[in-house]
Amino acid sequence: MDVVVAGVGIAGAFALRSLSNELSVIGIDKREKLGFPVKCGEIIPTRKEMESLLPGLYDYSLFDIPKRFESNRTRRVCFNTGKREFWFDFEFHVVRRDEMIQTVALESGHKVETKTVIRGFRDGRLITSKGIYQPKVLLACDGANSRIAKDLGFWKYELSSAKQYVMKGVECEEDTVYMFIGKEIAPGAYAWIIPKGNGYANVGVGFRREFSNESVHIALERFVRDYPYSSCFLKRAEITSKIGAVVPIDRPLNKAVKGNVLFAGDSASMIISHTGGGIPIAMVAGDLAGKVVNSYFEGGSLEEYDLLWKKYLYEPLKKAYSIRRLWDFLVRNDLLKLINLASARDIEEILHCKIPLKLRLLYPLLSLFL
Repeated sequence: MDVVVAGVGIAGAFALRSLSNELSVIGIDKREKLGFPVKCGEIIPTRKEMESLLPGLYDYSLFDIPKRFESNRTRRVCFNTGKREFWFDFEFHVVRRDEMIQTVALESGHKVETKTVIRGFRDGRLITSKGIYQPKVLLACDGANSRIAKDLGFWKYELSSAKQYVMKGVECEEDTVYMFIGKEIAPGAYAWIIPKGNGYANVGVGFRREFSNESVHIALERFVRDYPYSSCFLKRAEITSKIGAVVPIDRPLNKAVKGNVLFAGDSASMIISHTGGGIPIAMVAGDLAGKVVNSYFEGGSLEEYDLLWKKYLYEPLKKAYSIRRLWDFLVRNDLLKLINLASARDIEEILHCKIPLKLRLLYPLLSLFL
């Protein structure tokens, strides 16, 4: 076997998509159905937003999301602090993530084995519930709790819990993504209502244990039933499904290549850590990994992957981590109310992984305490 793609989520599917059909490739995944259950908010910034978020990217056509994967398309964000609302234009595709993963993986032309659990990785051998693989190259796309990263001693990044309901009968503006901050509902993180269309929405909270003695389940129930700024949209809504997940909120791995193993997406903590946004980063990382592997079998080097993902992703991810660290400082010191001094433009820049002027002026002083 030339290549094994371990984990066929977003990163794995886009790696399969870019891997040459001249190679012997297999994708393996523990799920019975790829991408299901869906463990995320299912939003991808549009191409226009990605041009600002990842300036200088080699190929923005990755974000020309086909209509067949869209359940909705939003055009603005409402950011609620409990004291103020900030409204600004920001476009998202709301996708059917499971269908997107399944279709991209299937159309790659490569073989995919489901219900295959990774048991470990030792001495170049990938041990699974269905046998042992010893590929020439292994793409580790096995998520935030990557068994491969743990076995290679790479797994050191911080994780945040998240819980989400899919609800029907949600009464909000369907062209708007709603984001909420506040200690009562999402300590150390934020909560969201993401309309999927036709009255359906993803409704969830991010949660970090160090900021609360409660549980993510209690936080989500409070957000749905009692928090006045969100419950007004949900008073007649019904829960149709529930999911929980963990999300990396740390810096990406310094090196994502270890011998013949390449890490892509959540397994490498490649994520927009202040929002938990992982889909667009995983798309790019998976695509780059596949391209580098193709080049490797033509005489190139796998080390090229570290050069490329850092070239296109590292600066925005580093800024996202700096924003998350500053956010933590404000929460720990009960200074989150300072966010009310921001403007809608400031919040929009933060979502684009940019540090607004106000924060740039304050950061040298606050960084002494970070």
